[in-house]
Amino acid sequence: MAPLRRALVRPPCWTDLRAWEERPEAWGFPARPNLAQAAEEHAALVAILREAGVEVHESRHPAPDLYDSVFTSDWAVVTDAGAVVLRPGKPVRQAEADLAELAFAEAGIPVFHRMRGPGTAEGGDLLWLDRHTLLAGHSYRTNREGIDELSRVLRPLGITVVPVPVPHWKGPGSVMHLLSLISMIDHDLAVAYLPLMAVETVQMLREKGIELVEVDDEEFLTQGCNVLALAPRRCVVMSGNPRVRAALEARGVEVREFPGRELGGNMGGGPTCLVQALLREY
Repeated sequence: MAPLRRALVRPPCWTDLRAWEERPEAWGFPARPNLAQAAEEHAALVAILREAGVEVHESRHPAPDLYDSVFTSDWAVVTDAGAVVLRPGKPVRQAEADLAELAFAEAGIPVFHRMRGPGTAEGGDLLWLDRHTLLAGHSYRTNREGIDELSRVLRPLGITVVPVPVPHWKGPGSVMHLLSLISMIDHDLAVAYLPLMAVETVQMLREKGIELVEVDDEEFLTQGCNVLALAPRRCVVMSGNPRVRAALEARGVEVREFPGRELGGNMGGGPTCLVQALLREY
Protein backbone atom coordinates (compact mmCIF):
# COMPACT_ATOMS: atom_id res chain seq x y z
CA MET A 1 0.00 0.00 0.00
CA ALA A 2 1.77 3.12 -1.26
CA PRO A 3 1.83 6.38 0.71
CA LEU A 4 -1.22 8.60 0.25
CA ARG A 5 -0.11 12.00 -1.09
CA ARG A 6 -3.28 13.71 -2.36
CA ALA A 7 -6.89 13.14 -1.36
CA LEU A 8 -10.35 14.49 -2.09
CA VAL A 9 -12.89 14.96 0.72
CA ARG A 10 -16.25 16.65 1.07
CA PRO A 11 -17.14 18.14 4.47
CA PRO A 12 -20.76 17.80 5.62
CA CYS A 13 -22.28 20.94 4.13
CA TRP A 14 -26.00 20.28 4.05
CA THR A 15 -28.31 23.26 4.36
CA ASP A 16 -31.37 21.36 5.58
CA LEU A 17 -32.74 17.89 6.31
CA ARG A 18 -36.05 18.22 4.50
CA ALA A 19 -35.23 15.50 1.99
CA TRP A 20 -34.42 13.09 4.79
CA GLU A 21 -37.55 14.04 6.73
CA GLU A 22 -39.74 13.47 3.66
CA ARG A 23 -38.26 10.05 2.80
CA PRO A 24 -36.06 8.75 5.62
CA GLU A 25 -36.25 5.21 4.25
CA ALA A 26 -34.48 6.30 1.05
CA TRP A 27 -31.30 7.13 2.94
CA GLY A 28 -31.09 4.12 5.23
CA PHE A 29 -29.76 5.96 8.31
CA PRO A 30 -30.97 4.59 11.66
CA ALA A 31 -31.50 8.13 13.01
CA ARG A 32 -31.75 11.74 11.88
CA PRO A 33 -28.32 12.94 10.72
CA ASN A 34 -26.56 15.30 13.10
CA LEU A 35 -24.82 17.94 11.00
CA ALA A 36 -22.78 19.49 13.80
CA GLN A 37 -21.47 16.12 15.00
CA ALA A 38 -20.70 14.94 11.47
CA ALA A 39 -18.79 18.15 10.72
CA GLU A 40 -16.73 17.82 13.90
CA GLU A 41 -15.81 14.22 13.14
CA HIS A 42 -14.95 15.01 9.53
CA ALA A 43 -12.68 17.87 10.60
CA ALA A 44 -10.84 15.48 12.92
CA LEU A 45 -10.16 13.10 10.03
CA VAL A 46 -8.95 15.92 7.78
CA ALA A 47 -6.56 17.02 10.53
CA ILE A 48 -5.13 13.49 10.68
CA LEU A 49 -4.64 13.49 6.91
CA ARG A 50 -2.85 16.82 6.92
CA GLU A 51 -0.64 15.82 9.85
CA ALA A 52 0.38 12.80 7.77
CA GLY A 53 1.48 15.10 4.95
CA VAL A 54 -1.51 14.49 2.67
CA GLU A 55 -2.54 17.35 0.37
CA VAL A 56 -6.29 17.59 0.95
CA HIS A 57 -8.73 18.97 -1.63
CA GLU A 58 -12.18 19.85 -0.31
CA SER A 59 -15.34 19.77 -2.42
CA ARG A 60 -17.78 22.43 -1.21
CA HIS A 61 -20.20 22.91 -4.11
CA PRO A 62 -23.77 23.45 -2.84
CA ALA A 63 -25.85 20.28 -2.63
CA PRO A 64 -28.39 20.75 0.16
CA ASP A 65 -29.78 17.22 0.27
CA LEU A 66 -26.95 14.93 -0.86
CA TYR A 67 -26.13 13.71 2.62
CA ASP A 68 -24.08 10.72 1.44
CA SER A 69 -21.80 12.98 -0.61
CA VAL A 70 -19.38 13.05 2.32
CA PHE A 71 -18.38 9.54 1.21
CA THR A 72 -16.18 10.65 -1.68
CA SER A 73 -14.46 7.29 -2.10
CA ASP A 74 -17.65 6.07 -3.79
CA TRP A 75 -17.39 8.73 -6.50
CA ALA A 76 -14.72 7.27 -8.73
CA VAL A 77 -11.74 5.07 -9.35
CA VAL A 78 -8.60 7.13 -10.01
CA THR A 79 -5.83 5.86 -12.27
CA ASP A 80 -2.65 7.30 -13.78
CA ALA A 81 -4.77 8.36 -16.78
CA GLY A 82 -7.36 10.16 -14.67
CA ALA A 83 -10.68 9.36 -13.03
CA VAL A 84 -13.53 7.08 -13.97
CA VAL A 85 -16.61 8.71 -12.42
CA LEU A 86 -18.99 6.02 -11.21
CA ARG A 87 -22.79 5.76 -11.20
CA PRO A 88 -23.93 4.93 -7.65
CA GLY A 89 -26.27 2.02 -7.12
CA LYS A 90 -28.09 3.91 -4.37
CA PRO A 91 -30.67 5.99 -6.28
CA VAL A 92 -30.54 9.08 -4.05
CA ARG A 93 -26.79 9.29 -4.67
CA GLN A 94 -26.74 9.39 -8.47
CA ALA A 95 -26.65 13.20 -8.63
CA GLU A 96 -23.30 13.05 -6.83
CA ALA A 97 -21.60 12.21 -10.12
CA ASP A 98 -21.97 15.86 -11.15
CA LEU A 99 -20.29 16.93 -7.89
CA ALA A 100 -17.51 14.47 -8.59
CA GLU A 101 -16.79 15.92 -12.03
CA LEU A 102 -16.59 19.44 -10.59
CA ALA A 103 -14.34 18.32 -7.74
CA PHE A 104 -11.92 16.46 -10.01
CA ALA A 105 -11.69 19.46 -12.33
CA GLU A 106 -10.80 21.69 -9.37
CA ALA A 107 -8.15 19.22 -8.24
CA GLY A 108 -6.65 19.04 -11.73
CA ILE A 109 -7.62 15.40 -12.27
CA PRO A 110 -8.97 14.66 -15.78
CA VAL A 111 -12.14 12.56 -16.08
CA PHE A 112 -11.63 10.17 -18.97
CA HIS A 113 -14.84 8.16 -18.50
CA ARG A 114 -18.19 8.51 -16.74
CA MET A 115 -20.72 5.74 -16.23
CA ARG A 116 -24.19 6.58 -17.55
CA GLY A 117 -26.07 3.33 -17.06
CA PRO A 118 -27.26 0.65 -16.96
CA GLY A 119 -24.05 -0.08 -15.13
CA THR A 120 -23.70 0.96 -11.49
CA ALA A 121 -20.64 0.96 -9.28
CA GLU A 122 -19.52 2.52 -6.00
CA GLY A 123 -15.97 2.92 -4.80
CA GLY A 124 -16.76 1.02 -1.63
CA ASP A 125 -16.85 -2.12 -3.76
CA LEU A 126 -13.42 -1.54 -5.30
CA LEU A 127 -10.24 -2.82 -3.65
CA TRP A 128 -6.78 -2.29 -5.12
CA LEU A 129 -4.51 -5.27 -4.47
CA ASP A 130 -1.69 -3.61 -6.41
CA ARG A 131 -1.33 -1.04 -9.20
CA HIS A 132 -2.59 -3.49 -11.81
CA THR A 133 -5.23 -5.53 -9.96
CA LEU A 134 -8.60 -4.17 -8.85
CA LEU A 135 -11.11 -6.36 -7.05
CA ALA A 136 -14.71 -5.37 -7.85
CA GLY A 137 -17.41 -6.53 -5.46
CA HIS A 138 -20.65 -7.62 -7.11
CA SER A 139 -23.21 -6.16 -4.71
CA TYR A 140 -26.56 -4.41 -4.60
CA ARG A 141 -24.64 -1.18 -5.29
CA THR A 142 -22.27 -2.46 -8.00
CA ASN A 143 -23.94 -4.57 -10.67
CA ARG A 144 -22.56 -6.92 -13.29
CA GLU A 145 -22.93 -4.31 -16.04
CA GLY A 146 -20.89 -1.85 -13.98
CA ILE A 147 -18.11 -4.37 -13.39
CA ASP A 148 -18.01 -5.25 -17.08
CA GLU A 149 -17.83 -1.55 -18.00
CA LEU A 150 -14.98 -0.96 -15.58
CA SER A 151 -13.13 -3.94 -17.02
CA ARG A 152 -13.48 -2.60 -20.58
CA VAL A 153 -12.38 0.90 -19.60
CA LEU A 154 -9.44 -0.12 -17.42
CA ARG A 155 -8.05 -2.99 -19.49
CA PRO A 156 -6.21 -0.68 -21.94
CA LEU A 157 -4.43 0.84 -18.93
CA GLY A 158 -3.04 -2.55 -17.95
CA ILE A 159 -5.48 -2.95 -15.04
CA THR A 160 -7.23 -6.27 -14.49
CA VAL A 161 -10.65 -6.10 -12.83
CA VAL A 162 -11.44 -9.24 -10.82
CA PRO A 163 -15.12 -9.71 -9.88
CA VAL A 164 -15.76 -11.05 -6.37
CA PRO A 165 -19.07 -11.72 -4.61
CA VAL A 166 -20.48 -9.55 -1.84
CA PRO A 167 -23.04 -11.15 0.52
CA HIS A 168 -26.73 -10.29 0.77
CA TRP A 169 -26.41 -9.58 4.54
CA LYS A 170 -29.43 -7.35 5.38
CA GLY A 171 -30.47 -6.75 1.79
CA PRO A 172 -30.60 -3.78 -0.60
CA GLY A 173 -31.61 -1.29 2.08
CA SER A 174 -28.37 -1.68 4.05
CA VAL A 175 -24.85 -0.70 3.10
CA MET A 176 -22.75 -3.76 2.33
CA HIS A 177 -19.72 -2.99 0.21
CA LEU A 178 -16.68 -5.14 -0.39
CA LEU A 179 -14.74 -2.64 1.74
CA SER A 180 -17.20 -3.28 4.57
CA LEU A 181 -15.39 -6.61 4.83
CA ILE A 182 -11.75 -5.90 4.08
CA SER A 183 -9.17 -3.09 4.00
CA MET A 184 -5.57 -3.29 2.79
CA ILE A 185 -2.96 -2.05 5.27
CA ASP A 186 0.13 -3.01 3.26
CA HIS A 187 0.80 -5.07 0.15
CA ASP A 188 0.87 -8.19 2.32
CA LEU A 189 -1.47 -7.25 5.20
CA ALA A 190 -5.23 -6.64 5.46
CA VAL A 191 -7.96 -6.57 8.08
CA ALA A 192 -11.00 -8.66 7.21
CA TYR A 193 -14.26 -10.06 8.52
CA LEU A 194 -14.06 -13.63 7.30
CA PRO A 195 -17.57 -14.90 8.18
CA LEU A 196 -19.11 -12.86 5.34
CA MET A 197 -16.33 -13.33 2.78
CA ALA A 198 -16.53 -15.88 -0.01
CA VAL A 199 -14.15 -18.84 0.19
CA GLU A 200 -12.76 -18.04 -3.27
CA THR A 201 -11.89 -14.48 -2.18
CA VAL A 202 -10.14 -15.60 1.00
CA GLN A 203 -8.20 -18.26 -0.88
CA MET A 204 -7.14 -15.79 -3.58
CA LEU A 205 -5.85 -13.31 -1.00
CA ARG A 206 -3.92 -15.96 0.91
CA GLU A 207 -2.44 -17.35 -2.30
CA LYS A 208 -1.09 -13.85 -2.96
CA GLY A 209 0.65 -13.93 0.41
CA ILE A 210 -1.68 -11.45 2.14
CA GLU A 211 -2.01 -11.96 5.88
CA LEU A 212 -5.59 -11.43 7.04
CA VAL A 213 -6.06 -9.89 10.49
CA GLU A 214 -9.45 -11.24 11.54
CA VAL A 215 -12.05 -8.78 12.86
CA ASP A 216 -14.48 -10.26 15.38
CA ASP A 217 -18.28 -10.03 15.32
CA GLU A 218 -18.48 -7.10 17.74
CA GLU A 219 -15.90 -4.89 16.05
CA PHE A 220 -17.25 -5.69 12.59
CA LEU A 221 -20.39 -3.82 13.67
CA THR A 222 -18.32 -0.79 14.74
CA GLN A 223 -16.49 -0.39 11.41
CA GLY A 224 -13.50 -2.45 12.51
CA CYS A 225 -12.86 -3.48 8.89
CA ASN A 226 -12.95 0.11 7.69
CA VAL A 227 -9.28 1.07 7.97
CA LEU A 228 -7.64 3.78 5.86
CA ALA A 229 -4.00 3.20 4.91
CA LEU A 230 -1.95 6.40 4.99
CA ALA A 231 1.25 4.57 4.02
CA PRO A 232 2.59 1.03 4.40
CA ARG A 233 1.69 -0.01 7.96
CA ARG A 234 0.39 3.44 8.88
CA CYS A 235 -3.36 3.74 9.11
CA VAL A 236 -6.51 5.30 10.57
CA VAL A 237 -9.13 3.19 12.36
CA MET A 238 -12.52 4.10 13.73
CA SER A 239 -12.43 4.65 17.49
CA GLY A 240 -14.09 1.93 19.54
CA ASN A 241 -12.19 -0.97 17.96
CA PRO A 242 -9.44 -1.74 20.50
CA ARG A 243 -8.88 -5.33 19.41
CA VAL A 244 -8.34 -4.36 15.79
CA ARG A 245 -5.95 -1.65 16.91
CA ALA A 246 -4.02 -4.02 19.18
CA ALA A 247 -3.75 -6.67 16.46
CA LEU A 248 -2.38 -4.14 13.99
CA GLU A 249 0.07 -2.63 16.48
CA ALA A 250 1.32 -6.15 17.29
CA ARG A 251 2.31 -6.36 13.62
CA GLY A 252 4.22 -3.09 13.73
CA VAL A 253 1.46 -0.90 12.32
CA GLU A 254 1.23 2.75 13.43
CA VAL A 255 -2.44 3.43 14.20
CA ARG A 256 -4.36 6.69 14.50
CA GLU A 257 -7.98 6.77 15.70
CA PHE A 258 -10.85 8.65 14.08
CA PRO A 259 -13.96 9.52 16.17
CA GLY A 260 -16.77 8.55 13.81
CA ARG A 261 -19.85 7.96 15.90
CA GLU A 262 -22.19 9.94 13.59
CA LEU A 263 -20.50 9.38 10.23
CA GLY A 264 -19.85 5.73 10.99
CA GLY A 265 -22.37 4.57 13.55
CA ASN A 266 -25.36 6.39 12.05
CA MET A 267 -24.51 7.15 8.43
CA GLY A 268 -22.59 3.95 7.83
CA GLY A 269 -19.17 5.05 6.60
CA GLY A 270 -15.68 4.92 8.05
CA PRO A 271 -12.38 6.57 7.13
CA THR A 272 -11.94 4.69 3.85
CA CYS A 273 -15.41 5.86 2.73
CA LEU A 274 -14.65 9.52 3.47
CA VAL A 275 -11.45 9.78 1.44
CA GLN A 276 -11.00 9.56 -2.32
CA ALA A 277 -7.34 8.85 -2.99
CA LEU A 278 -6.09 11.08 -5.81
CA LEU A 279 -2.44 10.08 -5.64
CA ARG A 280 -0.52 7.28 -3.99
CA GLU A 281 3.23 7.46 -4.47
CA TYR A 282 4.34 4.10 -5.82
